[in-house]
Amino acid sequence: MTTSPEDDELVPLGEGPVATVFASVDEQGGAAFALKIYPGPIDRRTRSELDTELRRLAELRARAGVVVADRVEELPDGRCALRMELCAQSMPELVASFGPLTIPDVLALGSALATALAAAHAAGLVHGAVTPGNVLFRPSGEPVLADFGLTLRRAFPGEVSAGVDFLAPETLRDGTRTERTDLYGLGAVLYFALSGSSPHQGRPGEPVDARLLRALSGEVPALERADLPAGLAQLVSALLAKNPDARPLDAATVAARLGAMIGPVPAQPAFDDFGGAVPGNAVRQPPAEPTALPAGPPTAVPPRPRGELLVQFGPNDKARGKPRAGIVIAAVGVLSVLAVALVALLVSQPAKLDVPVASAPVAGPAPVQPAPPPVRLELDDPVDKGDHVELSWRSSEPLDYAVIVAPEGQPSDTIFVRRDTRLRLRIDPVLQYCFQIQGASSAGVYESQAKPIRDATCTT
Repeated sequence: MTTSPEDDELVPLGEGPVATVFASVDEQGGAAFALKIYPGPIDRRTRSELDTELRRLAELRARAGVVVADRVEELPDGRCALRMELCAQSMPELVASFGPLTIPDVLALGSALATALAAAHAAGLVHGAVTPGNVLFRPSGEPVLADFGLTLRRAFPGEVSAGVDFLAPETLRDGTRTERTDLYGLGAVLYFALSGSSPHQGRPGEPVDARLLRALSGEVPALERADLPAGLAQLVSALLAKNPDARPLDAATVAARLGAMIGPVPAQPAFDDFGGAVPGNAVRQPPAEPTALPAGPPTAVPPRPRGELLVQFGPNDKARGKPRAGIVIAAVGVLSVLAVALVALLVSQPAKLDVPVASAPVAGPAPVQPAPPPVRLELDDPVDKGDHVELSWRSSEPLDYAVIVAPEGQPSDTIFVRRDTRLRLRIDPVLQYCFQIQGASSAGVYESQAKPIRDATCTT
């Protein structure tokens, strides 16, 4: 490993669930670069796996929009860091400033990302966390997918709650990360690009564990845009299917479908639900009548020319009352001239750096829950052990569970326990408590009867 710049030479750019990204300037060549710093060191085995992963990823540069670390570095305190190209803007920054993208922009973006995923999957590489934060734009305006790979995700696992907005249900449930979860992430990115919010946007005051339960069981709110083509809406819905087998066959199929939509978009374009791509016992989503694909394996659309502008703003675009995303991406090329000077200025005057907080996207409408079928969910009588309580429960169907804890005179709390059916919980030795179990599946949300300890009166 090589050593990284000193801390006073780094400009903070952003902080993720595990790592922090900084900008700096190369002392020898004067080029600006990004440095992603992880919270600890990596062992030899992890380093070997990481080197192999980066070599395979580097082979994709010529045909896919991917960000590849140029080298692995070691900080003086031993922490691992990845040095890579400095991009001009992230997708959340773009949407926070200018709102949802236009339909042509979304189609072009989706085609580029799907093509990158198709190339990676063909090389045996899984991204593992396709989210808007990992969609970046080069100074040329070209979209690229960053933070590929599973090696460092295994070495530095983050809190699952940090990914509730965009990660697939199976990832939230047990940490599964496959090509199928990458497809879900692509659908979540397209949903965000079209709406400005995540498929599972948080509600005011909603506990994180309750939100996790909703992401595992609730339906994704329908996209509400007058200009949204039916084919694109159905494609996003298929990508966001909770059943992994109900999602499109692969990223190449998605790239082909998006590529076919680019250009003049008819009012009601034809769309298929990848009938030939889903196992026979898969749950079809959405329920609209599908159209079978032509026989033969799907082929990926060719990658967009390197450095091509993703979106443009022209005389045929209708005004929307504020600047369009296309203006920003077209103008972002200016950063190719200013990036080095700007980073150098911030490095020399770190005390003057003021990182603005991006405004939160507007919350989407709450999902409408369908009437659930009869499912028995029973909470056994809580066993009061003084400073802790032992809870157990059972249900007639496999569910994901959350435990509602209501202390006397205090707000209730929600604890997401996945598929566990027992919980040992520390409690106040004096207070009265009520407990309730919530269970969720793709069919709906269910509740047990609330049960007390210490003669508490439970109301629901």
